[in-house]
Amino acid sequence: MNKDIGVIFDFNGTCIFDGKYHNISWQRYIEELSLQPVSDRDMSVWIAGKNPKEILEHFLGYELSDNMIDQFSEEKERIYRSLIIKDNVELAPGLESFLNYLLLAQIPRTIATNTDLGNMNLYFERYDLGKWFRWEDVVIGAGNMPIKPSPEIYLAAINKLGLPAEKIVAFEDSESGVKAAYAAGIRHIIAVTGDSWNTSLIKMDGVYASIKDFTELNPDNF
Repeated sequence: MNKDIGVIFDFNGTCIFDGKYHNISWQRYIEELSLQPVSDRDMSVWIAGKNPKEILEHFLGYELSDNMIDQFSEEKERIYRSLIIKDNVELAPGLESFLNYLLLAQIPRTIATNTDLGNMNLYFERYDLGKWFRWEDVVIGAGNMPIKPSPEIYLAAINKLGLPAEKIVAFEDSESGVKAAYAAGIRHIIAVTGDSWNTSLIKMDGVYASIKDFTELNPDNF
């Protein structure tokens, strides 16, 4: 691996494969709010891949203020966190070994994520992320800045690492994340598909490799 680089990780769907838990927690919470069952079709059409505003306003049938969306979303995240703990969700396969490699090689690294503070607190505690990442370098988008596909989260993460964008390698699992990284000037993006199975990411601007998980990663190819 080229030692003169920095690495930025998206987290959800990249470092942990937790997509189904977000969908299930939305389903359960919407059923509590609306007192109506949420079908599998509703899940695929109105929950999977949608943002909280789209989900909530569709099922509740009226426009919500930003404060209400934040409040409802936090209730959903509490359900999500309980599921992560209950099912003992682990880091993506091969990630721990790769993080140890980056640590030993002294390669700068951080996380740039749309998730919220409560979730990131859980991740740091549950996965002992402090072994590999400095908390003050992590960029958390939800409630703090425009989320992906806006480049703001990545621009902040690049600034934390103190390297030019052309020296950054980013790991992403979503179209919005790839767009955000590319808009921030990153031209070396690796798509992680083990949670989403979105193999079309390899065709997007800036994506030069695709892996199912980190067991397929060869640092010597960087």
